Formats: sequence, C-alpha cells, structure tokens
Amino acid sequence: MSIDVLTIYLLNFVIAFAMAGLCFFSWLHSRDILGLRGWATSLLLGAMGSLELSLRTNSSPLYMVVMANSLIVAGYSTVWMSVRRFNSGERGIKFAVVPTTVFVVIFTGALLAGIDVNKRVALCSLVIAILSTLAAWEVLRARITEPLSSRLPTAIALLLMAFSMIVRVVFSLLSDAPEGDTTPFYDPTQGITLFINTICVVAMTLGFLLMANERLRHHYEKLASTDELTRLPNRRFFLEEAERLAGRGALGMARACVLMIDLDHFTNVNRTFGHAGGDRALVAFAGLARQQLRPDDLIARYGGEEFCALLRDVDESEALQVAERLRAAIADLSLDVDGRSLRITISIGVATLREDLQDAMRRADAALYRAKERGRNRVESAEEPPAAAA
Repeated sequence: MSIDVLTIYLLNFVIAFAMAGLCFFSWLHSRDILGLRGWATSLLLGAMGSLELSLRTNSSPLYMVVMANSLIVAGYSTVWMSVRRFNSGERGIKFAVVPTTVFVVIFTGALLAGIDVNKRVALCSLVIAILSTLAAWEVLRARITEPLSSRLPTAIALLLMAFSMIVRVVFSLLSDAPEGDTTPFYDPTQGITLFINTICVVAMTLGFLLMANERLRHHYEKLASTDELTRLPNRRFFLEEAERLAGRGALGMARACVLMIDLDHFTNVNRTFGHAGGDRALVAFAGLARQQLRPDDLIARYGGEEFCALLRDVDESEALQVAERLRAAIADLSLDVDGRSLRITISIGVATLREDLQDAMRRADAALYRAKERGRNRVESAEEPPAAAA
C-alpha cells in the first residue's frame, strides 16, 4: 500500500493550520493557560513547512529545501518548549531555538556534501522522533504534581509519532537510494508513516487542549471551594469534605474532634486598624493555623472571623491540647500595621465527633460562646465537667 506523498503534505498543511487556529482561539479565551500559544505557534510552523514541501520541484534551490525541513523541526522543538512551559511556567525559548539551529547546520552540511536523499530523510525523521519523545516525557513527568487524566493519551500520541519516525529512519537506512532524478515527494515508506504522523498531530493537539481544559476546570473548582483572602477551604468545602469523610467512616468516629474558632474583638480590630488590618489578621491566623495543625487535619474559614477545624485520629483531651497550642501561638503573634503593633487572640470550642457532624459543630459552637462569655482568649470543651457538690 502506498499513499501519495504530495497529498499528505497538503493534508498536513490544512490540518496543522486548522489545529493552530483552534489553539489560538482557545488561548484568546484562556490566556492564563501557559504553553497554549506556543503550541499554536508550533502548528503554524509545521503548516508552513508542509506547504513549502508541497511546492518543491526538482529545480528548487537548496535554501528552500533547508527552510522547509527546518520549519517542521522548529515546530516539533516548539512543541517540546510548550509542554515545558505548560508544566513549569518556564519560557525556555532555547529549547526551540537550539535544536532547530543544530538541525539547520547539520542538514545544510549534508546537502552541500551531496549526502543521498535516504540519509537526509533519516536525519529529519530521527530529529522529529527525539523531539516527540522529549515532549512525551515532559507530559508524563508532571503527572505526580498535576495528575491530569488527559496526560496519558497525549503522551501516547507523541510516542506513537516518535515510533513512526523511527520506522521511517529504519526504512530510509535499509533502502537503496533512488538513482537519477527522483520526484521531490520521494518517501522510503511510501507515505504510510507520514499519514500516521498526520493522525498523531491531530491526536496530540486534542490531547493538549484537553489538558488545558482540565487544568482550567480544576482551577475554577478550586476557586469555588477556597476562601479568596486566606486561601483556606471555604465553608461549603469544609461541610462537604467532612460529611464525605464521616460518611465513609474514614475519620474513625471515636477519634475525631471539631474545633470552632473565633478571632476575639474583631470588630475593634477593623475599627482601629481598618479593614486592611483586619485582613492582615485573618491571613496571619490562617498561616499560623496551617503550621500548628497536621497535614491531615482540615481547617476552613467558616465565615467572617470564624473558622472551623476537623482533627482526625484524636480524642477530646488531645484535641484540647492542639487547641491550646494554637491559642497560645496566636496570642504570641504580633503584626506590624503601618508602624503600629496589632495583637490578636482567639477563643476555641472543642467537641468530639460522634455520629453527626452537625451535632458536633453545634456543641463546639456552644463551647466557643462559653469561652467568649468567660473572658475570651481561652479554650472550652463541649463536655463541661460536672459541678462540685455543695
């Protein structure tokens, strides 16, 4: 089976150009997605290279041959650069410029030295295979830090492209070079690997767009569940997550406690230091609370100056110790607000989580108000000790 190579070049041009337009359109609506514009640029480079290859004749000057192949290699180099930017935010234009420059030097030297067409095809295919493999590795490397489900199919498309180019290298090196004048659209694999390449371009581009959309969706989900000021989970997330954990028994019900926390005299803080000072106090509390609580504990901004926490695998006495450490740490904290010292205190109510999260929160809230009635800057248990006998 053979496929007309000129048709493949023209098809590559149309598809790459259309995919580039789709990527640019997506970037215009989601400019925060790093690497998307670079990916669109890589497709445009590939489209121009394919168009130039389709316009060749046997009498085309050498620079046209060099430019056409170099544009395609520049496209794959930019794919590698774009994935790196998507993962780390690093611009890294050198990852596109250096491989392309090295290729231009080597390919031009091969043309001037009269190296036969099969070896030149093998060189181009090998470079594309290497760049595709590097891009696939970058896609998979970031799965640990950002486990997007669309990473795997995107990497598979890139690896399949690399494999098809390696097959083309093998055919190029094992085939005898054509004698005499050949069509400018000669291909040792009769267009089959080029056709696979076209399919992979579509697949890997759709995969990258899926990665971008998946990241954007996760970003909006995080915004919906995170308090903008303190960067802690918000009330909605806390209630849903705590109910989910309690519902599946992940808390070990007899070993979990709820803390209701309130910043004391917060109205006075806003009145004295302004809302900017109040915001500083909330942010400082959130940062210190993250340090004092364990990674498995859940703390959220419940509303205004009120926070709530869910401590896992602790009984009430241990939870009271945690709460007391947090209270003392906040009491020792001093903030500088426009040259003035701002000190804050907190009151905490502690309740054991039994079977009902809402019931535990009500009891912890009652303990919190008892702490405020008894002078603030203190920790109170929902289980009050029995009164002494008269």
